[in-house]
Amino acid sequence: MFSQNTGIMLYVDDVAVERDFWFAIGFEVFNQPEIMEFETFEMKPHADSTLTFTIYAKDFIRQVSPEVVDMKPSLLFESADLHGLHQRLAAVTDTTSSINTQPFPNFNFANPSGHYFAVRGI
Repeated sequence: MFSQNTGIMLYVDDVAVERDFWFAIGFEVFNQPEIMEFETFEMKPHADSTLTFTIYAKDFIRQVSPEVVDMKPSLLFESADLHGLHQRLAAVTDTTSSINTQPFPNFNFANPSGHYFAVRGI
């Protein structure tokens, strides 16, 4: 049986830059081991979240699992304070879109590695 926890792996160009970015927008960053001489870290969108992201350097993934290095998940976050989160992200990255109303209140943004994420208002 699967547990209630879920993990998503993201492969990035610069782990340190990503860590700073996600921390700046409010993610909980923890567990920052070095694996095979590569930096990595885990993060959660909220301290109580059962979803954990593990961030790996693309160079590391090319060594251990090259067939998945270019895979990018399509992720949708939710926020009860869509406008506040939008302002926070816009202060950190110029990739933050305007807030759309259709099909539901939402916007998107990119991390330093160019992965796009969507945020839906709840």
